[in-house]
Amino acid sequence: MLRSKGKNKKQMGTWSKLVALCTKSMGGYYRSNGTIVRNIAGGKSSDEDGDAIFVETDVEFASINERTHARVRYQEVKKQENIEAILSTVSGLLGDKVNMKSVDPDWANIFFDYAQNVSNKAIQSLWARAMHCELKHPGSISKRSLNFLYHCDTWEITAFKKVANYAFVGSNGHPFIFRSTKNNADKDDIFSETRLLSHCINAGMIAAQPNELVVGFEFFYDRQKHCISHDFTQVGQSVGYYLQPFSKTGSDLMKLMGGLEAIPSSNLHRRIVWDHLSDFIDIETEREQEEVMVG
Repeated sequence: MLRSKGKNKKQMGTWSKLVALCTKSMGGYYRSNGTIVRNIAGGKSSDEDGDAIFVETDVEFASINERTHARVRYQEVKKQENIEAILSTVSGLLGDKVNMKSVDPDWANIFFDYAQNVSNKAIQSLWARAMHCELKHPGSISKRSLNFLYHCDTWEITAFKKVANYAFVGSNGHPFIFRSTKNNADKDDIFSETRLLSHCINAGMIAAQPNELVVGFEFFYDRQKHCISHDFTQVGQSVGYYLQPFSKTGSDLMKLMGGLEAIPSSNLHRRIVWDHLSDFIDIETEREQEEVMVG
């Protein structure tokens, strides 16, 4: 039986949205009387569409077991499609050789339990990179990070990318951002995404409190290792700026995004931070430090 929208657009719009959601997630809107309602108009559901079409199928009062089998079969097919899409992307990332160390079976079980439910194409690419990273270096992506990624919304990934635009990498291999102020609520001369930073902190992607930037701190920029010098100030002394490290989860997320090189727009942001810091503190390359020691 075909049904189109009625006069009460608000009520029918909500109904359309519910049926479209159930159709996409479970194959249809299941009723206890043995009928299934589906939206066959391409998943459209807004009041402005005007062409949502509902099909009500009489399955001859199928039992609860039969309705369950129909739903599970549909959902399992979708899960299989998600897994295959992710593995196809992984195949395109693989090189000729990888680390001989085996991937932890428990890690793999958790990976596939989560990955089968990921249908967003952009997020699927992150899951593919997670598997790629783990194949190359087993133990590099934590199970906790997989759990975080699974529960992360797309807009949160976008927010994290904007914060990561300002990231540098420390000598320990973990990313961080430079700050000119310790308080997140204050105006920051070298970091403008303070609102998004607060969310990333609350989500556990970035450490809650910044650390003082001190003489002797080493980090990488423009593929070279640099060190905070600041004239004759003793190693370990503060230079008036701060650094805020990423958490292990945030660091893993950066890996899944392909690192700093995968965010072209970040080059400009880092350059602005670099130019500002260079005007107020002494930063030496590793080679310049060696020349001073030799001299």
